[in-house]
Amino acid sequence: MLNALLIVSAAAVAQAPAPQQVLISQEQINRAGIATMPALAALPDDGTAGGDAIVLAGTVVAPATAVVVSGTPWGGMVQEVHVTTLQKVKAGAPLLTLFSQPWLDLQREYVELAARARLATEQLARSEGLYADGIIARVRLDENRAAAQLAQLAAEQRAQALRAGGMGQAALAKLAGTRQLSPLHTVRAQAAGTVLELPLALGQQAEAGSSVARIVRDAPLWVELQASRQQQAAIAVGDKLTVAPGCQLKVNAISPLLNGANQTALVRAEQTERTSCLQLNAYVEARLARPRNQAGALAVPAAALVRRGAASYVFVRNAKGFQAVPVQPGAAAGDQVWVRGALTAGAQVATRGVVAIKGAWSGLGEAAADAKGQP
Repeated sequence: MLNALLIVSAAAVAQAPAPQQVLISQEQINRAGIATMPALAALPDDGTAGGDAIVLAGTVVAPATAVVVSGTPWGGMVQEVHVTTLQKVKAGAPLLTLFSQPWLDLQREYVELAARARLATEQLARSEGLYADGIIARVRLDENRAAAQLAQLAAEQRAQALRAGGMGQAALAKLAGTRQLSPLHTVRAQAAGTVLELPLALGQQAEAGSSVARIVRDAPLWVELQASRQQQAAIAVGDKLTVAPGCQLKVNAISPLLNGANQTALVRAEQTERTSCLQLNAYVEARLARPRNQAGALAVPAAALVRRGAASYVFVRNAKGFQAVPVQPGAAAGDQVWVRGALTAGAQVATRGVVAIKGAWSGLGEAAADAKGQP
């Protein structure tokens, strides 16, 4: 068994491409405009090729689960607007005031029914006294008790409708006592947050059951980002993105579909905590942080990679010209690519004029012809 493993391992080593020398003189290097850059064990922490490997752009939006709608069960004309869009409001803050005839009718019905309920309650109290004295029969008492309960139920139904419209218990008691009706109905915010939309303007007619405001709660915001196909492949759910110092996002969804118009995929990220660094509808750029180093790998410019068959190579500068060194490309980091192979940190790899070196390597071009003429 051990012998079989050794044979397989030896075969794999034999099949691996070996470095090959490409003979090019200094004069040919200068003439071809060949330039080199060092292979890096760690990316520089200067915000260029380092941790900001991928930059995505998008728009700040409100989470659908954080949006609250404030509406009115009664129609009316908008008489006063108390807030504007993108304004922060507290729960119960006034949004709009409507001149509403249905609201006035509801108050009138409540006042009438509350008065009837009060009279029915008083009648029930008298009947209980008369029954205790033996003056009236039990049937009469039961009739008065049922009438009082029905009257109280009818008044309570109207009271609940008024509470749903924003009238408090103190205002209800005052209305029943003073009987002062008002056609002005104030629609209030159902939750604290930021006003996203006010579809009605001053003087417009609000229909019964219509929405008068959309409010987003003070919850972590979302950013909908656009990613190219290459960027989409490098991003995963759970990745951390940076918009600004102290403003972090976490990817929570990646669309599997591309937009047919611009060939981008939707990436949705959520604030890790609610801060004021993001504003609704703002255009932002988010950067995907990548580690500055990888175990057993070196970073080379993406332009340094060349393909020959199924293998990838970089051209490493030496005294005789360049050596074609086989490498295994890994993840990209901006304009750099992590590679593994027979490279050492600081080795000068060709980044410009790579086509000329590859031509000489293949036996083509001026450099190859000059190399063949060398003794």
